[in-house]
Amino acid sequence: SYLDSRSHAYVYESNGQVTYADENFAREIMQLFTIGLVWLNQDGTPKLDANGKQIEVYSNEDIMSFARAWTGFRKYQDRGNIENEQACSTCNRQDPMFIDKDRRDVFPKSDLLGGYIGDRYPLCVDLPDKMFLRKGAKYRFLGSNPLPELMEDNDKFATNPTIKRMILDS
Repeated sequence: SYLDSRSHAYVYESNGQVTYADENFAREIMQLFTIGLVWLNQDGTPKLDANGKQIEVYSNEDIMSFARAWTGFRKYQDRGNIENEQACSTCNRQDPMFIDKDRRDVFPKSDLLGGYIGDRYPLCVDLPDKMFLRKGAKYRFLGSNPLPELMEDNDKFATNPTIKRMILDS
């Protein structure tokens, strides 16, 4: 499984062993829950090559690359203030997993179309400096509750002298 899966670099640096990420989870996600085994036409029929054979979506190299994307996930320690089932005294089912950066595979992962996962997104270093502070931009503090009723200012805010407003001019 992807849980507690470690990157090759982590295992090699800490134990001197050559390993590979667990491929089972990546294979199951691709095969059972997302794209299946063969490329499909818009009508759901399999795409065929020049010889009339179905075209496979991914190879084992793709699986190995995708498996590396699932490295580094770990569970939080169980909480002392929550009762757990007898069969699972160390399970923490309340908190999401986290990524341990030391166990994460940091190298690029190929996609199925000859590029890399995330290629179409700009890196932060490629964006103009402070681009999020553009002139005329509006920023609203919504607190910890992103309910739709908080997306617009309450009418009372306009007359409340304790509320500070900022406008970015340059």
